[in-house]
Amino acid sequence: MIAYEIVDMFTDTPYHGCALAVVPDAAGLSAADMLAVARETALTETAFVVPPRLPGSTYGVRVMTPAGESPFGGHSAVGTASTLVRTGRLAAGEAVQECGGRQLTVVAGADGSSLSVAGEPLPGPEWDPGSLLAACGLTDADLAGTPHLAGFGPAFHFLPVGAEALARAAADLGDPVWADCPDAVLLAWDPASRTARVRVFAPGYGMPEDPACASAALALGVWLGREKALPGTDGRHDYQVRQGEELGRPALLSCTVDLGEGRARAAAVHGRVTATASGRLTPPGRP
Repeated sequence: MIAYEIVDMFTDTPYHGCALAVVPDAAGLSAADMLAVARETALTETAFVVPPRLPGSTYGVRVMTPAGESPFGGHSAVGTASTLVRTGRLAAGEAVQECGGRQLTVVAGADGSSLSVAGEPLPGPEWDPGSLLAACGLTDADLAGTPHLAGFGPAFHFLPVGAEALARAAADLGDPVWADCPDAVLLAWDPASRTARVRVFAPGYGMPEDPACASAALALGVWLGREKALPGTDGRHDYQVRQGEELGRPALLSCTVDLGEGRARAAAVHGRVTATASGRLTPPGRP
């Protein structure tokens, strides 16, 4: 039998935040087996913990959506790490997760974990904000800041808008723009509280709308640095991301970004993780 856990990330309330399935012992599963399990859980992502391959990695992860494999693993790292600590498979503290050939540093605890990234933000190609806004049911008149492609990997398409536009946005999943711009991160920034209300549409990644996205929250630190939206220039700054309210799954992502010469050099995101369910599945291909 295949043991699995279901956790809700970036919340301390069951059925809020972002649901994640975790298979803590997946070494014996093939990619086809993992995809079958991911389709059975029918969640946005299922994380399969496997032996690492790279030197310095504590554990490896393969992440599956019902449509296929995701190469990143940043979205699920917080929930995976906390699940491994809670189930006694990982000691609390710093660990290195390996996914898709990339290593991510996590600080893991049983009821919450932090993910950090460092390095130069990724450059990106030119893109058309107007077409992406239209695919979200909005227009150029809804912009409340400068659109940027920003992130440490992957990079996200940030569209700052007003709170009213954020609430009425609706993604046209059939729009051809998603083939070139797989995501749109709509944000309404409140400088007084250093809080961004965010919606993440990601049809190009097989996610119509994500209730909580750690990678996008980290990338927001790059956007904030470029926009000079945080007080001062260099040093560490705190900010928060509130997401998922429009889906009935409110989430809170607590973040920091380190700025040097006005540019993001590193960022971290912390979230609570709530255990919601556990069980066992029959291995695929067996009666």
